[in-house]
Amino acid sequence: MQWLDPWEPVRTSMDEDYLAGWEAELARETGPGHPLYRTPVKLIARRFDCDDALYELEDGRVAWVHLAWVQHQEADPRWPATVIYPSLEAWEREGLAADHADWIA
Repeated sequence: MQWLDPWEPVRTSMDEDYLAGWEAELARETGPGHPLYRTPVKLIARRFDCDDALYELEDGRVAWVHLAWVQHQEADPRWPATVIYPSLEAWEREGLAADHADWIA
């Protein structure tokens, strides 16, 4: 896969503490009713210009999430904002492509 600005992969460039911090924040922010509540995830990429992250789920789906970094569980299950894609390839076609087009515009 070719990563396009403003996204960058993190599995090989960041240390375990960094990855664990983003994964822990997602777990803190999600509550009952949120699609990722108590779902094991692995951070695979993030936007370098904001708090958007891409997480891999155990079943191969990926989730785009905009973290708020509030350090507590959100009361509204719509937050943090999340879109789940059936695969990394689907996110690449839809999410990455749109973000890159906005970035270069």
